Amino acid sequence: MPPENNSLRPLENFSLVGLRNLKIKNRLVISCLISTIFPLIFICLYTGSLYGSSERTGQVLVLALLMIGVALTMTLYTYMSISQPIDHMIHTCQAISDGNLEMRIQDHANDELSYLSDNIDGMVTEIQLLLEQRQLDEAKKRDLELRMLQYQINPHFLFNTLNTLRLVAQMNQDKVVSEGICSLSELLKNTLLNDREFITIQEEIDNLKHYFSIQAIRYAGSFHVNYELEDGLSGYLLPKLILQPLAENSVLHGSYNDGTIMEIHVSCKRDGKDILLEIRDEGKGFDMNDKNTCPKGLGGIGNRNVNDRIHLYFSNDYGLNIVSRPGHGTCCTIRIPALDSDSEIQNMQGGTHVPGTDR
Repeated sequence: MPPENNSLRPLENFSLVGLRNLKIKNRLVISCLISTIFPLIFICLYTGSLYGSSERTGQVLVLALLMIGVALTMTLYTYMSISQPIDHMIHTCQAISDGNLEMRIQDHANDELSYLSDNIDGMVTEIQLLLEQRQLDEAKKRDLELRMLQYQINPHFLFNTLNTLRLVAQMNQDKVVSEGICSLSELLKNTLLNDREFITIQEEIDNLKHYFSIQAIRYAGSFHVNYELEDGLSGYLLPKLILQPLAENSVLHGSYNDGTIMEIHVSCKRDGKDILLEIRDEGKGFDMNDKNTCPKGLGGIGNRNVNDRIHLYFSNDYGLNIVSRPGHGTCCTIRIPALDSDSEIQNMQGGTHVPGTDR
């Protein structure tokens, strides 16, 4: 390998780095001196020494001045065509960095600077959308937290009261009331004292069983619940309290209220990388296209809230789907990703998504 020529390094550093440290105007002055003024001086000296002060010397000098004038004009025009878009780009980027995300460069030319401007405008638009989406997510989270707080009361007072009532029911040999109070106590304990956002499917099913046990006291003999949980899914995680509103909808709006026992089917099964949770009743159903017959009092947190929470935690690929027909019952299906650890939940939520709502 030949030795490096260290003598050329200062010139290389000046040409590649030194000029970049100068402003464009200063670079233009240096370029004009090197490309026009110095050649003009050289022509004047050479022509004077060759022809003296003859007429031919004047003609050569005039021609040289015209050529240098044309060169200066073209240089100035080229400089303006580059410097003005760059100055506009700098001022716009400075305004964006100061927080004005509405600013755009909007260079409609067809060169490299226009391509760069379009990419900068696209990135600013994407940043603006992400910031707006983040604000919407934070607002929805605060709204959901406030809704959850509406259901909180002093748990110790509540559980002590319920235990006292359960003991009184046992003393009076009232088994139905005793079991109902026990289910209510367990349900409230799992919802009020458990502050985790995600619980296992088995815990959610247990909460659902407690809820149905309580409703069986109020709507005695009006419904019967069947459970079908696929093996190996009980330990997977899901957002807390997403099945109870659907169950409440079936009990309150699906029953015929004529003594007919309504069958309610609760199932959980694997579908590829997802999990499908389904609550299907064989009740009276409703016309989904008729807003007058569609039930509005959904109780609990509500179906819309359930769908919003799933979209907020994951993405629009998951959520709640409701199918109903008059006389054929209602089927509520929830699709969630199969996650069995908190780290998988964090990785799932790390992606960019846009929350949505159901109909």
